[in-house]
Amino acid sequence: MSAPHKHAAKKVVINAVTKTVHGKGGAREMRRNGMIPAVIYNSGKDSQSIAVKATDLAAALRAGHFFTHNHELSLDGKTVKVLARDIQRNVVTDVPMHVDFIPYNPKSIVHVNVSVRVEGEELSPGIKVGGVLQLVEAEIEVICRADSIPEEIVVSVAALDIGESVHLSDVKLPEGVKPAVTDRDLTIVSVVSTRTSNTAEDEAADAAAATAAAEVPATAQKGDDKAEDKK
Repeated sequence: MSAPHKHAAKKVVINAVTKTVHGKGGAREMRRNGMIPAVIYNSGKDSQSIAVKATDLAAALRAGHFFTHNHELSLDGKTVKVLARDIQRNVVTDVPMHVDFIPYNPKSIVHVNVSVRVEGEELSPGIKVGGVLQLVEAEIEVICRADSIPEEIVVSVAALDIGESVHLSDVKLPEGVKPAVTDRDLTIVSVVSTRTSNTAEDEAADAAAATAAAEVPATAQKGDDKAEDKK
């Protein structure tokens, strides 16, 4: 139930500088100057505090697949290849406040969340009769080499009827890519009914109908029958 997967190949160049000021005041000053605080986490080595150009970061985010593409930082005149690991945003404005990177080593094994793209909705027999698509897992965590990160995982619902689902075991991942979750079979997407039995709305409608019927006098009902007979 899965379609071919694309692999990340696009590189985004982000201008960056070594961070020279620290603390909340320093971070605010950098943001006023169009830079976003960031860090490169080096395994077994000291992490490197940097700042990236806000407009370049925004362009990389607009390009999509921010966490599955490898990026190039132009850092103090040198090119540094990295993967994005996390981004902290302002809870009110959603503006990026800080970014975490790790060095890009094509042979290193990484854990990464890959976004799910659903296709085949127009062919689903369940959706055709009024069912609703329910995306349970918008991302799937996978384990693979850094140079083999899928750009996205495409899941087809073309064959799904109401009450049916696509599970992780139904998805064929690219060679060398393994799911990080192995202790259960994740449900990725389902087609569900829009109607449920014995809901409060159904019970209220039934009660209203019963009340309306009870308010019609029996004589009136018999009279109606006679009137219909005369016709």
